Amino acid sequence: MSFLTRLALRRSSVTMLVIVLVLAGGVYAYNDLERELFPDIEFPNITITSYYPGADPETIAREVTEPIEDSIANVEGITEILSRSQQNLASVLVTFDFGEDMDEAQRTIESNVNGLNLPGGVEFTTVNRINNNTFPVMQLSAAADRDIVSLQRILDDSIIPRIESINGIFDVYVLGRVDERVIVTVDTDKMEDLGLSMFQVSEAIGSNNIGLPAGSITDGDTTYAVRATKELGSLQDIRDLVVGYEQVVIPPAGPSAAIASAPGASGPRNLQGQRKVLLSDIATVELGTSEARGISRTQGKPSLTILIIKKPEANTLDVTNAVLAEIEALDIPPDVQLLEVTNNGPIVEESLSGLLREGTLGFVFAISAVFIFLINTRPTLIRGVALTLRPTVIIGVSIPLSILGGVLLMGLSGISLNFMSLAGLAIAVGRVVDDSIVVLENIYRHIQRGEENMAAAIEGTREVGAAIISSTLTTVMVFIPLAFIQGLVGEFFTPFALSVSFALVASTFVALTAVPVLAAALLRRGDIPDVDSGDEVGRETWLQRFYAPVLVMSLRFKLVSLLVAIVITAGSAALLTRIPITFFPAGTPDYLVMDIRLEPGSAVGRTFEYVHDAEEILDDFVEEGTLTLYQVSIGQSASEFNQGVAAENLHLAGFVMRVDEDAPRDIADKVRQRFPDESEGVTYLLSEVTDGPPSDALEIRVVGPKYGDIVAVARELEAQMSEVEDIVNLDSNVTAARDEVSVRIDDERAAQFGLSTLSVAQQVNQFILGRPVTEIDLEGVQLDVVVRGQPSDVDNINKLKDLNIQGPLGLVKLGAISEIGVEQGPVAVTRFDRERSALITGTITAVDTQAVGTEIQAIIDGLELPPGVRVISGGIFQQIEEGFQDVFLAMAVGIILVYLVMVASLGSLRDPFIIVLSLPFAIVGALVALEVTDRTLSLSAMMGFLLLIGIVVTNAIVLITFVAQLRERGMGVYDALILGGRVRIRPILMTAFTTTFALLPLALTGEDSAGIIGAELATVVIGGLISSTALTLIVVPIIYTIMHSSIPALPGRVAAMSRRAWRMGAALRGT
Repeated sequence: MSFLTRLALRRSSVTMLVIVLVLAGGVYAYNDLERELFPDIEFPNITITSYYPGADPETIAREVTEPIEDSIANVEGITEILSRSQQNLASVLVTFDFGEDMDEAQRTIESNVNGLNLPGGVEFTTVNRINNNTFPVMQLSAAADRDIVSLQRILDDSIIPRIESINGIFDVYVLGRVDERVIVTVDTDKMEDLGLSMFQVSEAIGSNNIGLPAGSITDGDTTYAVRATKELGSLQDIRDLVVGYEQVVIPPAGPSAAIASAPGASGPRNLQGQRKVLLSDIATVELGTSEARGISRTQGKPSLTILIIKKPEANTLDVTNAVLAEIEALDIPPDVQLLEVTNNGPIVEESLSGLLREGTLGFVFAISAVFIFLINTRPTLIRGVALTLRPTVIIGVSIPLSILGGVLLMGLSGISLNFMSLAGLAIAVGRVVDDSIVVLENIYRHIQRGEENMAAAIEGTREVGAAIISSTLTTVMVFIPLAFIQGLVGEFFTPFALSVSFALVASTFVALTAVPVLAAALLRRGDIPDVDSGDEVGRETWLQRFYAPVLVMSLRFKLVSLLVAIVITAGSAALLTRIPITFFPAGTPDYLVMDIRLEPGSAVGRTFEYVHDAEEILDDFVEEGTLTLYQVSIGQSASEFNQGVAAENLHLAGFVMRVDEDAPRDIADKVRQRFPDESEGVTYLLSEVTDGPPSDALEIRVVGPKYGDIVAVARELEAQMSEVEDIVNLDSNVTAARDEVSVRIDDERAAQFGLSTLSVAQQVNQFILGRPVTEIDLEGVQLDVVVRGQPSDVDNINKLKDLNIQGPLGLVKLGAISEIGVEQGPVAVTRFDRERSALITGTITAVDTQAVGTEIQAIIDGLELPPGVRVISGGIFQQIEEGFQDVFLAMAVGIILVYLVMVASLGSLRDPFIIVLSLPFAIVGALVALEVTDRTLSLSAMMGFLLLIGIVVTNAIVLITFVAQLRERGMGVYDALILGGRVRIRPILMTAFTTTFALLPLALTGEDSAGIIGAELATVVIGGLISSTALTLIVVPIIYTIMHSSIPALPGRVAAMSRRAWRMGAALRGT
């Protein structure tokens, strides 16, 4: 690659212009990159949601869930199917292999589901994908001391349209809304007296609010369309609607009247008239609202929840800031408050600005380390400091030039600026300086030998060019396996790998072009101390005076030195028993979520009582400032996001609490202590929400053919797990059955009146829930007209038995064609891969989640399982297992690729093998660093080990390539190692220390999850780099000597020993 250096030096003015353009373009690209919290991960999941109002869990499982599961079971690529059938709602979660074409998978599932013949009562079925963009970037709460309908009008008229008009908004959902409607509440007693049914009332309303074309007529030259119409335009029109006639008996006049009225008289009644029955005679007609599927309250006030979803290409920070600005400009009534419940914008800004801050500090630290290494005290301290500024400036320019060059490549590749990609750039600050230091130091060595600056720049860069390219390629190659790993590790860490690789590629070009140009223009003799003679070493520095005897002693006692290094490395493995193992490190929580769960079937009034008590407790935390806001949704869990589609779960209330940024780290424990674990059948489940990936979720699934066996195993497992100290929020979906009214229809008796089970069920459903029969226009607003029974009658089983059911062959009481009684039914029906299942969930509070997993696995192994029943560990344990396996695989493949790259670049099989043997020495410092800093061994730490593979070999490559050059000049192995070590000791230590200093700010941070992820990674790199550098300077020369001297000489020694033995034997025989 020396032609690049020659070209850059020949066109130095153009090179300077390119440097300026890259710096300016990099700054522009950085500001233009899309800013997100997480990388854009395409989760291999599809959700199917079906809403069937009024249906019980068993009916939904039988008629909706199982047909859906059967229709998609043979779709290619599916790994598992989870389903939950509960009141009103069927939810199916389909998981595919990572790497599947999810667009095609969604189209296939939609086609299969749309081809099903689901019950007519199913209002809708949706098929959706799961990715970062399906979750709201912002959640607002509109709270006011007014009724929900008027609050909803304000939102619909003044707030939602303004938010939807913001650039980058994909959709806005309002949860807790109710629909205004005209409610016709019939009196079943009056209907019965008049011989009417709800079916007849519904028909009368629907058939008298209609407009139908009736053809056309022609009158002369004009043709007129004929339309038969009757429209209801007001509530009074509905009340005055004739729904039937009451038979009126008029006695005849004259003598026959006496006969007709005589006691015991018989014969036909003289019906000479009928009286109209108006709807108002048997029903009330009034404006009302639909029943809310959930109830929302914020800070104790009625509220509506606003979920804001951005477009995939939109910038989170820009969208959330625009929403806040729009809210400030709104003109809304003073009693209406728009409160910010969640907002990803500040989290994104804080995480990214924190990483940028640590990266900038790392740059300053790296420059300071370079300056300290290069500082000159001759001829005077002040003069020496001034001389040192020139080489320091060159290094100072090379770092931002490499980083911003990487940013340009990120922009061209479409990578967003998220905490993983920015962490990669922050980590790269410590690595990109290495190449420039090696080139600069070697160029200056040639200048001190008397060469002209231009020649020194060319020759100095040429000597180390192969080593630089090789070291860069090895680091980049380490990350290549991540691109082929199908799973969360590959998806999550690919932006990190790409950003590091882009910066390293840029640093290589900078070292081969910009640094030689700047060195030729700026460097002078005396700028770098202690290299002022014409030989390879010059006057010995204190480093060389210290290192040379140690190296000589190590080479003299090779086996002892090597054994000591191996023992130290092996002994460090014992630290694995002390270092906690987890999936991702957790930071300070941004939010707390809590579910209050009553017994299934509990009245909503009882739920309100516990919600009110909880609000009083949370008000105390708001007053003391540890919580800034809380919101509760009655009817759904705090972790649910279903865009307003909810099951009938009014026994459940979900709280979302926003934590103040100055709140103590144990805020969750403080809040949890104020609530009992379980009281009077009420369960409180509180957990933390951080800005990083989840790292504490426990999931154990029990699957089998017989539900009774499943329940028994699940309850025994839950009982034993409750004794594990570090698990809270332990819960299962195996609950006691709830009471439900069962209407079992006798199909034979129903058929006598021309009825089917479906037609009877529809009329019962209308009586209890109500059913829209038509629409009317009231003052420009289209409203449904809903016919239903009186609430007091609906809650009376006897009234239900006396309900008139209209059939083609007449009226019949519901009780005459069915058996009505109270039975027990399940709260929910859960299935795993089309088998009944039970799910046990919990939250792990221990830092060492792997230790908890080992304890739980021991419990599972000790169970005596019935035939066909199996227990499946999921959640965090499955994630740790799969994630670590993926990283280990990436390491193994990475090491092979690193070896192959070095073979190609160094032209040797032995030398790359020697360098690869130095890799284990990085483990020592990495594990010690994790232990000393009390950090965990997580996926981010494992990514640090992966990065170490590429970084550690750099020092060995710099040493080995120079030794090979010296041997080509005729030196022996021993002399080349001694001289090569003395010459390369300073650039090796400079690169190691500057990388370490550059990563120190990142390693010392750690409040939010993004910072902790970067801190663990930096801690591993720093520790591993320190130990590997120290051991590499000793062990690599030893192994090199063994591979290049001891082993090649072994056959000769064996032959010589054989000859001596033969001669001794011959001498003995002669005597």
